[in-house]
Amino acid sequence: MEPHFRRSLYEQAPGSVFAVTILPLIGDILNWIAAGVVFPLMFLPLAALFSRGRHSGVIWLCFIAGVTLAGSLFASAAPALSVTPTPAQAGIFLLLAVTLSGVMFASGGVQPVIARLSPLIKKIVSTSARAVMWLLLLMALVQFGIVILRYVFGINYIFMQESITYMHGAVFLLAAGYALLTDDHVRVDIFYREAPAKRKALIDFLGTYFLLFPICLLLLWTASPYVASSWAVGEGSAETSGIQGVFILKSMIPAFAILLAMAGFNIAARAGDTLRGRT
Repeated sequence: MEPHFRRSLYEQAPGSVFAVTILPLIGDILNWIAAGVVFPLMFLPLAALFSRGRHSGVIWLCFIAGVTLAGSLFASAAPALSVTPTPAQAGIFLLLAVTLSGVMFASGGVQPVIARLSPLIKKIVSTSARAVMWLLLLMALVQFGIVILRYVFGINYIFMQESITYMHGAVFLLAAGYALLTDDHVRVDIFYREAPAKRKALIDFLGTYFLLFPICLLLLWTASPYVASSWAVGEGSAETSGIQGVFILKSMIPAFAILLAMAGFNIAARAGDTLRGRT
């Protein structure tokens, strides 16, 4: 959160310590968790494809170093983005990367780590999707209630109408990763369906790294200030009787990007196994 934005928040809500200090701190912690843990994990399937054994952790660390260096050069060449990390932040990121690399070396390489992470990630993505799927039934019941109240009794509740938007947003955003993971999304293709297994795996692998992961990172990048500003002011409905929780609805955007990236991790790992002839 930029300093001028923090000042404007303080002027709008004097004494709001949470909005001015605590909220940016929480946001920084979450961003660095994503940068120091989620982002490096994306490169595990790539490292596993090019190496085996304990040395695969070194290959993984080289990938992380190369991408981080490229990102730092890009940030320094575009100062208007204001994303140049401080020495302390760079040190924390380096420490996390080296620690993860050490864990991989002790575990016997990247592949054993992937084998442990894949079921856990799949369970997280699946559980979140199955939890919000129940909202489909609730959404249908609420919509039925809205119609009965309006056209039979002449009563209208704004919060009921807005709840449809909340539930629809939750289902779409939090179940998208599961749809991708189980290949239940709409796939428009000409050559993929009839392609051999290894060609499909290659398409999935390249598509994950060149299309899916960059989009997820872009979503996290652009959504962070958008969500932070909504939380800072406690954004709610424009209607007095509406749901005063728009900031919660907007928080589902970064959650969507993270769950989608987690699904991409499993897809890339599965495709990597096929390309190496393991499946």
